[in-house]
Amino acid sequence: MKKRILILALAAALTGSASAGVIKKTRSEVAFKGFGRLTMTQATKLVPDKQWTDTQSDFKGKGLLGGLAGKTVLRSGSFGEILDLPALTVTRLNPKKMEYTVEPIKKFEEDKEAREEEKGKEEKPEESDIKIIRSEFKVVETGETGNLNGFPTTKYVVSWIVDWENVRTGEKGTNSLTTDVLATPVSAAIAGAREEETKFYKGYMKAIGLDQEKLSGDVLGSSWMSILEGMNAAKGRPGISPDASKAAGEMGKIKGYPVLIDGKYFVTSDKPKESEESSGGGLLGGLAKKALKKKPSAAEAAEPALAYRIETLEMGMKDLGAPDFEIPAGFKKKG
Repeated sequence: MKKRILILALAAALTGSASAGVIKKTRSEVAFKGFGRLTMTQATKLVPDKQWTDTQSDFKGKGLLGGLAGKTVLRSGSFGEILDLPALTVTRLNPKKMEYTVEPIKKFEEDKEAREEEKGKEEKPEESDIKIIRSEFKVVETGETGNLNGFPTTKYVVSWIVDWENVRTGEKGTNSLTTDVLATPVSAAIAGAREEETKFYKGYMKAIGLDQEKLSGDVLGSSWMSILEGMNAAKGRPGISPDASKAAGEMGKIKGYPVLIDGKYFVTSDKPKESEESSGGGLLGGLAKKALKKKPSAAEAAEPALAYRIETLEMGMKDLGAPDFEIPAGFKKKG
């Protein structure tokens, strides 16, 4: 009997043993003024050398610009991805067609070289016409407490204000970002999950050729701002960027892990609308000229340029094994 138990145990070990991993589920709602709204639910499983992600995405576009965005950077649908660091591969899953593709993980240098070849190495960056008049960044603990998805929370407010002037045109304006952050104390489960995430992202950064850590928790919504800037046809207006040392000091006031990030980004100026001269460029700039001629309603004018809400639904530790990172049964390789 003991021999049989030993054989079964050995067989189980050879077929793939389970190890502590991370399970995480988030829900995001992002609204781009004039383009539309994206709703996304993402489930993630990871161990130090592998990550599996399932994303359900729904984008409701507005007008011509939103329609084009929905076909390019903000597509709707169900998507899966498996990152395998030992194999240096990324497997992309298409549940609708029951297909998958396998590609090598590209080095950052390879992408950089390709971009430089397209842009031209002799091209010099244009000198900016923007003068920053005032830049303020601060974090305030409100003292408000609550409970979200089973997480006890404390509320913080992050504010970021930039007053600017275009010295060429004389246009003046203000960019402002206000973000409500609900943070939960770092429990043993969250601490363990963050440790495993750090191990994975350190390995991933090494795989793509970057000697740095991935920043966890995009509290300032920089990834969404990048998409907004790509779609924004307006030129002669700055992005919003704080002094790195000041920002780090202020962000250190947030104690705990952010389980809710609710931000609104506004751009105002003394220029009533864009001229055709300044409406070229950008990912969707070709269609922007028509859209920008249309005068916004009072309600539209009061909308933030970008609003995002990122909520943690679940986060913790779980034993994960090789089957958790395999291509689902029934999927066929594309091509």
